Amino acid sequence: MISLASLGAPRALAVSRDQIGLDQVPETPAPGTTLIVPHPISVTAIAQQMQAAIQAASPGTSVGIDVVDTTTGTPIASLNADQQFYTASVVKLLITLDALKSRDWQPDSDTADQLAQMLSTSDDDIADMLWDTGGNDAIIDRMVAAIGLTSTTAPEDTAQWGETLTTPRDVVTVFHYIDSKIPDSARDLILGALHNTSQTAADGTDQYFGIPDALTGAGWAVKQGWMDLGTSTTLDTTGLVSPSPDQPYRYAVVVLSQQPAGTSWAAAGNALTAGVQLLHTVLK
Repeated sequence: MISLASLGAPRALAVSRDQIGLDQVPETPAPGTTLIVPHPISVTAIAQQMQAAIQAASPGTSVGIDVVDTTTGTPIASLNADQQFYTASVVKLLITLDALKSRDWQPDSDTADQLAQMLSTSDDDIADMLWDTGGNDAIIDRMVAAIGLTSTTAPEDTAQWGETLTTPRDVVTVFHYIDSKIPDSARDLILGALHNTSQTAADGTDQYFGIPDALTGAGWAVKQGWMDLGTSTTLDTTGLVSPSPDQPYRYAVVVLSQQPAGTSWAAAGNALTAGVQLLHTVLK
């Protein structure tokens, strides 16, 4: 994959025919010939195209996007990455991490099963129980400190864990923490549950909007979020994506959205799917 760079004037690059993808380029340029190739599309431009696709399907939507190559830290697409959005059920990642850390990363089998079920089916009842026993907003404060999050804040109403605020960049940081900073057993529990996310959530919602429906053929481990506040509709698709078996969880993909009140779950989900589909050409 050609790495992304900022838009600008073309410059000379040493590239192969395969990299350019143009059959008319000669195998061996004539002596003295300089092959000019335009810069690849910028990270902002890709994200703007994603935003346009989402807003075309759901007018009036605010979108935050951060897509990162986890092997190099290179941004792939980024827009409003430091803008806060509601987490909805994406906060269950923090609830899970706090529960595991409080048990020295060695939960008993019943707790491990509960955590896996909460993540894979987005079970709110389990989240409510763990939120209460963990001290409500104290969970967010502990995880912000442990992970080093910069823009994640506890909900004003401590009973409403879904109203935790975060940014796309912070969610990418959470996935990096899961993938590389915690013991393997905890990592495997979390990513295994996210990889086995059921299409139908515990509350009956179709969870396959965004990453699962858009990036067909890729492997993924996702945590989705949805929430209706009456004044707006929150829909989030987040996760790690494997473009091929030899590149496990190479990309972190985070798309957070605030859509107009009254937007149906189907329409809101289809909008995110339309945006994420544009990543097919760059996540290779």
